[in-house]
Amino acid sequence: MKIPLSFCALLLWLMPAWAHQINTSYTTVINTPDTVKVMVAIDESDLARYFGLDRNLDGYIWRDEALQGAGVVFDRLRTGMDLAVDGRPAALQERGSELGQDRDGNLFLYLYYVVPVRGLPQTLDLELGFLAELGEGHKNLAKVLIPDKPLQQAVLSREERRHHFVVSEPVELLDQVLEFIELGVEHIFLGYDHICFLLALIIVGGRLIDLIKIVTAFTLAHSITLILAALQVVVLPSRLIESGIALSIVYVAAENFWLQRHDYRWLLSFGFGLVHGFGFANVLRELGLPTSGLVESLLAFNVGVEIGQLCIVALLFPLTRWAARSVYRRPVVWGISGIILLFGLGWLVERSFALSFMPI
Repeated sequence: MKIPLSFCALLLWLMPAWAHQINTSYTTVINTPDTVKVMVAIDESDLARYFGLDRNLDGYIWRDEALQGAGVVFDRLRTGMDLAVDGRPAALQERGSELGQDRDGNLFLYLYYVVPVRGLPQTLDLELGFLAELGEGHKNLAKVLIPDKPLQQAVLSREERRHHFVVSEPVELLDQVLEFIELGVEHIFLGYDHICFLLALIIVGGRLIDLIKIVTAFTLAHSITLILAALQVVVLPSRLIESGIALSIVYVAAENFWLQRHDYRWLLSFGFGLVHGFGFANVLRELGLPTSGLVESLLAFNVGVEIGQLCIVALLFPLTRWAARSVYRRPVVWGISGIILLFGLGWLVERSFALSFMPI
């Protein structure tokens, strides 16, 4: 039986975008001599969780629900967003909304505001009070674009909801590098899948030299693909990458039930580290990469990831040493590996079929 083309088109229009929850919103400020234009982009998962647009409570934001709820989002943002131009509070005027998708198929609601000005400003103070409502770990990438001026950006969160942009001066490279190091550290501590992968690799114990090989191989591998993907030399679909990360967790955790040798595990760490590097690059793409100081920012983010990773390994190492020497070694290793395996399987199903049921 042939399905009518019109029916397929209707489904494509109505269906929600299948995508992972990126937990990132975007604010773009564009300055011209007579206006300041502000665009705020909120993705579908946040529209459902924090703005109540899931009218039929099916766990998805359908396109008609997003369009009908745009007024609600406008009202919430207007009461939780302040902009000051050269130190003077500005009254944001609504200029409509639209739906769109990013390169990975994530559905966004774009909301537009304008502020009339005279001439190009020297400073902008942006405060996003609504970030307090968007959950722990949520980030907002704020960009300021001015003709013939370098791009300025800041990563805002519920803890740091305000940023002062001095748009008449160039961005300090050191401040930019420190910001990306902090982002790298923060990401690895909130990257529960990466933590599970590392724990599954080292919980079986082994010599210290084996642990060093595993961590070093993982570092080298994800550094390679992080740089290649961030520079768009190699680009893979987000769902494929996230599913691959989950699959790596499943395999390593399952292997722990029959593993006899540890000396070759650095090869496994290197192979799967390549996949995890693409995942780190996805985070950078979501947060946005600067046009100036690009290489320095990439390296800084990677340094931050390594700092966080070494801290985690240092915290886990006593556990692995105790497990290796304990008379309960096998039950401990199998028990922890079993828990990690269950999480890995959950993530694999969730990411492969674009579902949303895992607690983290």
